[in-house]
Parts: sequence; structure tokens; C-alpha cells
Amino acid sequence: MTTTERRNREKARRQREILKAAREVFFSKGIHRATVDDVAARAELSKGAIYLYFESKESLLAHLLLEGLQMLLVELQAAYAAQESLTAEERIRRLARAYFRFSQQHPNDFLLLMALDRGRFSEKVPETLYQQMLSQSLRGLELVADAVRQGTSEGHLIADDPRQTAGALWAALHGVLMLMGHPLRRQMLAVELESMFETTLELQLRGLRGPLADG
Repeated sequence: MTTTERRNREKARRQREILKAAREVFFSKGIHRATVDDVAARAELSKGAIYLYFESKESLLAHLLLEGLQMLLVELQAAYAAQESLTAEERIRRLARAYFRFSQQHPNDFLLLMALDRGRFSEKVPETLYQQMLSQSLRGLELVADAVRQGTSEGHLIADDPRQTAGALWAALHGVLMLMGHPLRRQMLAVELESMFETTLELQLRGLRGPLADG
């Protein structure tokens, strides 16, 4: 192993350690309350050492967000099951349910995705890093769009713009997760989260079938 390779390996190891500490701190204290000083203390490093690897708190959060997006994308790709013979509706259901499972099994990562949708986060991280996050997000959305395209090509679904349709479907399902995350609204609706999610999914699919459903 060359000196450069050894240094790169050491840098990657230290970055992983810092991100592990950041994950623990941000998820226990909350992303708005936690500071780089808190991360440094958890990692047993100086604040200056953190900045050798990550230029800001937002950069740390962006790397954690990327980790969450990568986990989600793996689950969505498995749900899409490109090598299997599935109908478009089956693929859409599988993708939607994978998204639901991710929100329940990785609640901290899901909340991080939501929290960083707000404010001026994109302006506070390097452009290359932001583009990585955008690319990962778009790959997930494109899987849904591909399923919609399959349905339209087979004549089972109606969608003039598959990508926009995929966005509308995601918006509706994501809206359920956000709405039902509020205790008062759950009490008002008097229904379990998964039941509301499935009802919304089926309503969306029924709309995509349009008059075809009557044929």
C-alpha cells in the first residue's frame, strides 16, 4: 500500500467515525439544537479537526442525508424488481409500500429528509454535494415514473406526463405521512396510518385507470 493509499484510507475511516458521531448527536438532540461542538465532543476530537473533514454543520447533515437517500434507493430498487414480470400497478404498490416501510423503520432518516427540505439548505452546502442529493432523489422518483410508463404503454393506465404523475403520486402519499405524524390529526381522522396510506394509494391508482377501469 502506498503512502497516498494509506492516507486516503485513514481519511475515509476518520470521516466514517465523525459521521457516526454526528448521526448519534443530531438524532438524539435534534438537528436544529445540535452543534458541531457537540459532534466533536462525541467523536472525541477538536472542533477544528471536524472542519478538516467537513466544512460546516450543513455539510455533515448533507452527508447523513445522502446515507439515508442511498438506503431508501436500495429499498426502492428492490421493490421495483426490474428482473421480475410485474404489472405496473404491482410495481407502484411495491414502491409505495417500500417508501412507507422506510418511513417507519428509519424514522430519524425520514425526518432528516423532511427537515432539510425546508429553509435555504441548498445554498449552504457545496454544489457538488447538493447535486448528489438531488440525483439520488430523482433516481427514486424515476422508478415510479418508469412504472407509470409501463402502465401507459400496456394500456392499463392513463398519464399524459408519467414523471409529473409520479410526482403527484409521491406528493399524495408523502402528504399522508406528514398529516398522520401529527397526534391531533390522527385523532381527528380516527384511522391507523397504514390504513390511510393504503386508501390513498388505491385512490391514486383508481384515478390513473380512469375510464379504463369501466371497460
